[in-house]
Amino acid sequence: MGLLRVLLALSVLFEHTGGLPTPWGSYTIIGGPLAVECFFIISGFYMGLVLNERYDRPELNRTFYTNRAIRIFSLYYVFFGLYLGVFLAAQWTSGASPLWPYIEPTVNLPGKMLLGLLNLTVLGQDLTLWLKIDHGHLVWTIHSFHGGSLGVFHFMAIPMAWSLSLEMMFYAMAPFIVRRPTGQIAALMAVSLAGRVVAALFGYADDPFSYRFFPFELALFLAGALAYRAWAADRARWDRGWARGLALTIPAAILLYEPLVGSEPTNGFFSAPRFALLVLMAVGLPAIHGWTRHKRWDRAVGELSYPLYLDQLLVFGMLNGIPVLVGHRALLTLAVAIESLLLAYIVVRFLDQRIERARRSLAKQAGAESVMA
Repeated sequence: MGLLRVLLALSVLFEHTGGLPTPWGSYTIIGGPLAVECFFIISGFYMGLVLNERYDRPELNRTFYTNRAIRIFSLYYVFFGLYLGVFLAAQWTSGASPLWPYIEPTVNLPGKMLLGLLNLTVLGQDLTLWLKIDHGHLVWTIHSFHGGSLGVFHFMAIPMAWSLSLEMMFYAMAPFIVRRPTGQIAALMAVSLAGRVVAALFGYADDPFSYRFFPFELALFLAGALAYRAWAADRARWDRGWARGLALTIPAAILLYEPLVGSEPTNGFFSAPRFALLVLMAVGLPAIHGWTRHKRWDRAVGELSYPLYLDQLLVFGMLNGIPVLVGHRALLTLAVAIESLLLAYIVVRFLDQRIERARRSLAKQAGAESVMA
């Protein structure tokens, strides 16, 4: 499953860089919005796995939360420091940087203090998607991506971290959901899907409702948890030849999605191709896990996905002004992908592996089993 996670992270990267020019348009693999929703399904699968097989009783909830926090915040703060250092250097040398929203009189001081705090908490960064600036004040809105005003998310050093906030909300709930009977998980997923349908009928289907609103995205997390139940119910079944074929259809569908379907609008959750790919992801995850769970190389590749997700805009910003890359979108995209993967590898090799050993030690001391995610 690690290779799949890197492929999805590259989809987000291609979305940010503009992708690769092709005869049918810009190739972004499956694009950022759909890749993020696939990540939510994978996250639900992993939480179902670790909370039923590693942190399998309420007494281990505290250790689960601690290890999740270490996983999220350790690398986030590393990259937050890198982003901030580059921003400060750019501001010092050129007088311009992504820090400008904090320097210019865009928002009053209390608003800037709140937004600065969200950079540190991570949890709550999705709130920036529901705010707009009105005469220097932060006010609520459901149309944050319409109207042409400064996006409040520009105050976030790592703008993609809004998705981490949704992940953390699910982690907070997961111990009280994914250990429950399958029928109860399915019922809650149905409620989440029904809420999305009702909202769409009343016209609330555009961004940020399309893939950034946690009550609606909860269904995808739970679909992943149900995929884990399907795998756990008969593990041997998912090691057979037909399951290998199913597993291969997912990366194939991802790579061929845009050539066959075209670019997907961000409000296209209910479009047949997008919905079909999300269903395929949930149905096929048990097959992928059954095939790759003992492959150390796949796990090693998967460790790159989180730092790759975090570092890509930093690398993009640093390479975007290099003369040889200006005006050559394909070359820029490939350069950003290679450099981002290299930086991710360095972080994993010299930092993240040490963090993982600490997490494993903490879980072992608490009496948790050997599954790790």
